[in-house]
Amino acid sequence: MPTQKQPADATLLDVLIDGFEKNEILRGFHGRLLPMPDEAAAVEKFAALTEEARRWKGAPLQSEERGGRRLSAWVDLEIRQAERGVMVRIRAPHFDCWWQKPATWAEAPMSALFAWLQEEETTRRTE
Repeated sequence: MPTQKQPADATLLDVLIDGFEKNEILRGFHGRLLPMPDEAAAVEKFAALTEEARRWKGAPLQSEERGGRRLSAWVDLEIRQAERGVMVRIRAPHFDCWWQKPATWAEAPMSALFAWLQEEETTRRTE
């Protein structure tokens, strides 16, 4: 059974991979919401996510804190906090411009990866 993380335990990677819909784009961004139990927890989570993003992407291009609102922004990533809410937004990469082209999937480019995964599963079942 998968482990369930509480909002306070969510890493940036957790937030980025859990719940994004490829067709869900608002104002050019995919967004993920993380409601926290209270404002102090939200401020702490904002700081933790910003620090994690800083390790991946370097210093934010924009950082601001005013009126109880916080923002850390890079070209393709924003982390925002207001009251007890935290929001992570990723600029949509618009894969659709090449994803559906027949050449992208010609000659089954993923078949070797799927075969590898199947081999590992088969090995696990026989051990």
